[in-house]
Amino acid sequence: MGVSQSSVEFSIGVGATAIDIENLVEKDEITGSFATDWEVINYGISGQYFFGSKENFSFGSELMYQSLYWYSVAVPFGSQTIYREYSISAVKITPILRYEVTRAFAFDIGPEFNFMEGIKLGLLFSANYYIPVSDKIDIPLKLRFDIMNNIVITVPSSLNAGIRIKL
Repeated sequence: MGVSQSSVEFSIGVGATAIDIENLVEKDEITGSFATDWEVINYGISGQYFFGSKENFSFGSELMYQSLYWYSVAVPFGSQTIYREYSISAVKITPILRYEVTRAFAFDIGPEFNFMEGIKLGLLFSANYYIPVSDKIDIPLKLRFDIMNNIVITVPSSLNAGIRIKL
């Protein structure tokens, strides 16, 4: 460590999103609406580029697509009920600061810009474990948490795996 080294990482992940769907419906729909069904499984794909380091810290950025959750709502409309379905996802751009504890273990943190009906701010936190394949290639395993300020606080957590290539 201490020498600036570039790397690229690609990963896919799956997990669950912590969100209060009923509170979301209460805040986002008209009075009398209620959630009828929801699914909080999330999945995503990301690419990260780290362009420099100083001692145990690396600096980079991430571009990610993440499907967050799905829900349906019953909305009163006169004497009838209208049913709506929403599938919520985000494209994320995140500057990242990585703290490398050892060659095999690191933490990532960074402010997220979540593009989803406007820009919603968030925070990325990730614990990473790297399995070396060669001098230039590792397999990252990551436990990732994103805290997002949407209509209600949304916290997707996921387990991610991929490939890191040192340039």
